Amino acid sequence: MTTAAVVRDAKPHIEELTTKGYCIIPQVFSQEQIDKALELTKQTFEDTKSKQSDRMPFLNRNQPMVYNLQAKHPFFTDLIFSLPFLEEILKHFLNDRWFTSLPEGDPNYILRSYLARSSGHRMPMHIDSLVPYTGPEVFVMQAAIILEDQDEESGCTVVVPGSHLSGEYTNQESFETAVPLRSKAGDLAMWDSRLWHGALENTSGRTRWSMIATFQRWWLKQAFDIPGNLPQEIYDGLTNAQRSILGYTSVPYDDETCGIDMKRNYEQLPKNVADYRR
Repeated sequence: MTTAAVVRDAKPHIEELTTKGYCIIPQVFSQEQIDKALELTKQTFEDTKSKQSDRMPFLNRNQPMVYNLQAKHPFFTDLIFSLPFLEEILKHFLNDRWFTSLPEGDPNYILRSYLARSSGHRMPMHIDSLVPYTGPEVFVMQAAIILEDQDEESGCTVVVPGSHLSGEYTNQESFETAVPLRSKAGDLAMWDSRLWHGALENTSGRTRWSMIATFQRWWLKQAFDIPGNLPQEIYDGLTNAQRSILGYTSVPYDDETCGIDMKRNYEQLPKNVADYRR
């Protein structure tokens, strides 16, 4: 992976995320990587769209979506795991200092969801933290890999800078003054989950695919049973730290006969995905 050679300073992005609630990091991924990711995303969408449940939230309806990218192809996990500066940003905001069963300095945040979308309709203003709150502690953060150029015509995301510190739910009036997030294929966009954001209607006639990985504190519920449904061949290719990010060191046991401590160490990681709760 050529992305691993990309060296970025995490500090300015941490500052932007702290003060504005979002940042766009330009040209993190090569054209070759973006081309492959886009091709795989479109193919995976065609392969899975007929299998998706109709029980989905309003924001995801009637637009192209691919869920659980981490279980679809190793290339998808390679992209989000190959950026040292992204790990530094996420550790700064999401690591739990009391998760002492893992080595100090290793990530202990987890992946809530990993999906791809190409929005078409106007998306109302919302927050991804589910509840608003104030304070310096961040519980959830998004990282979006931009696969196609996004602007107002193609229905780009819009945000209200600093709204992550408001401690309030969104109001739809803020849509009219929200700032558009224009981005290019290969960029990485990040935002604090409390940030007020939505999306414009896509009037371009083009798709605007992006891949969105949502990371969170280890004690929050994941969107899917990620540890229980990862293909064994993908699990085998991951490092222990990457397995931890997917949830294997914080997944609940079946019952007290299997284990009690909610924070496991690497030695307790299963060899087989089928044994992940034992």
